[in-house]
Amino acid sequence: LTAALGASSSHGREGRVSEWNGRYEAKVGPALRRQLSDTARARRASQTHPVIVRVRRDLFETLEASGPSRSSPNALATVHGYAARLTARQIEELSQSDQVEYVSRDEVIRPAGKPARGGGGGSTESSLNPFTSTLGIAQKFKGQNLTNLMGFDGSGVTVAVLDSGIFQHYDFQGTSRMLARLDFTSGEPLLDEDEDPYGHGTHVAGIIGGRGFKSNGQHTGLAPGVDFVSLRVVGPDGIGLTSNLIRAIDWVIANQDAYGIRVANLSLGHAATESYTDDPLCLAVGRMVEAGIVTVVSAGNLGKTAEYPKIWGAITSPGISPAVITVGAANTRATETQSDDVATTYSSRGPTVDGLFKPDLVAPGNRVPSTTFNTSTLAANYPDLAVDNYYTLLSGTSMATGYVTGTVALMLEANPELTPRMVKAILMLTATKMTEAHPLEQGNGLLNAFTAVELAAAVDVVSQSIHGAVSPRRDLNGETVWAGGAFAFGDQVVYSDLVDSSRLGQLWGDGTTWSEGWVWSDGTVWTDGLFEPESVFWADGFLWSDAFFWTDAFFWSDTTVWSDGFLWSDTFLATEGYFWSDGFFWSDSSLTFDAQGAHDFAGDP
Repeated sequence: LTAALGASSSHGREGRVSEWNGRYEAKVGPALRRQLSDTARARRASQTHPVIVRVRRDLFETLEASGPSRSSPNALATVHGYAARLTARQIEELSQSDQVEYVSRDEVIRPAGKPARGGGGGSTESSLNPFTSTLGIAQKFKGQNLTNLMGFDGSGVTVAVLDSGIFQHYDFQGTSRMLARLDFTSGEPLLDEDEDPYGHGTHVAGIIGGRGFKSNGQHTGLAPGVDFVSLRVVGPDGIGLTSNLIRAIDWVIANQDAYGIRVANLSLGHAATESYTDDPLCLAVGRMVEAGIVTVVSAGNLGKTAEYPKIWGAITSPGISPAVITVGAANTRATETQSDDVATTYSSRGPTVDGLFKPDLVAPGNRVPSTTFNTSTLAANYPDLAVDNYYTLLSGTSMATGYVTGTVALMLEANPELTPRMVKAILMLTATKMTEAHPLEQGNGLLNAFTAVELAAAVDVVSQSIHGAVSPRRDLNGETVWAGGAFAFGDQVVYSDLVDSSRLGQLWGDGTTWSEGWVWSDGTVWTDGLFEPESVFWADGFLWSDAFFWTDAFFWSDTTVWSDGFLWSDTFLATEGYFWSDGFFWSDSSLTFDAQGAHDFAGDP
């Protein structure tokens, strides 16, 4: 690679030092620059570092077409780059080449699921699953088939799970359930014979589409009719490399038509160290969305440390990408009702390192029972979390991501014509606001699977209209659950006509926790009043003051005002911010809301 780019020991040393330094800082990621600086101080000039080098697209295509095998094993086609191990000097020299776009550290990725505190246990005799019923799945069909929502179960939709693999659990039995099973942990796609030695992917897949055979239906996933493609990118130790994950993404894009892949689930990531415009993993998932694949990713579990009980700005990559659906975790207390739901303490809070509004929404993520591989690393290390030999308890934004992915599969079965941007808009629009959680903890609210699927089914993409009435409210075990009536993206949030601005205190808090500046109609950027006086923020593994984020540089001026037809724009959600107006989706726009009292529960991890 260095030879192809014409790099040499003297390349880039000519001219002014300031120009050389400017190129270096502009083209080498900040985390990698710090790492190289530490290496230089330690005088380990010969040490190599795992990196991802992105080059000009025309050069990449030329190199790939002229190679001896016409395909380099180190090539990362989606980002027009290469995975490599280079010395500090080589990286410095590459940064001076006009052919090089950017050099990033090949970050270690980890799943966003963790052992659930408090032990396992639990009955499999009840026919009610509180995690799915709170989302509206079982609420309409109690005593009947709990695997269906309005007759949909995800049939005809293939979900790619990029994780630690999927074990052939009893709950995944059925015709053509596992369409492909590949292992990318060595860098090349190999047949995955170990299936899931770590145990995380099996748990996530059960939430998405497990059939509940071994639990009498209680631990059925949201979309038990889906097919799976299992792509292992995390090893038995629970870690992997970004470059291997990008290789798996390359495979998904290349094979989406052959396997009918409509959704990708990434319940993993790494701490965000650079802007989504430079981050290779963000670029890769963005291209997956451009290819028409709905991409659902976890927000991360960096919401707190032992020293800091509440951290802001810790959304992980690729969740920082505005193209994907980023999911945080809610604690539903394992009850069907929503009045006791709260944000979890560990779920990563927004904003992103670019100052964008994230997460997009939250879903149940606390002490979730799902399918297990009982000889996996997680099962062996945490035997007390076992519900029985077939199910175990895990917590994290990984689990929450699985619930959203399952809902997306139902939406796409209900309406195969939906684009990724339309799916995202519907999820954000229908989410249920939690009364106490901060907007940067809950995003647009708690996943409302029932209304999301109902609205998805009513959308006519061809005529660009909504067929039939879709109610913004539903009854849930004696409570009235409302679709949010507003959503936010980028650094702005705007309310529709459904929301009575005089009652925002009841909808979004009492004004003591959040700044009044949160209720925006004029494009005001984030204000310090949104946060507690001694809030801390996360940036590249270090805690910074809030001054790091809240500068004018994070105000996006290219927002667009959307009218009734906003669902039909080809560029919907392509920018970092937008407005929407009119409550035309709903059959009942007379919004009422009974404020629920706050609850103080212990035991949230």
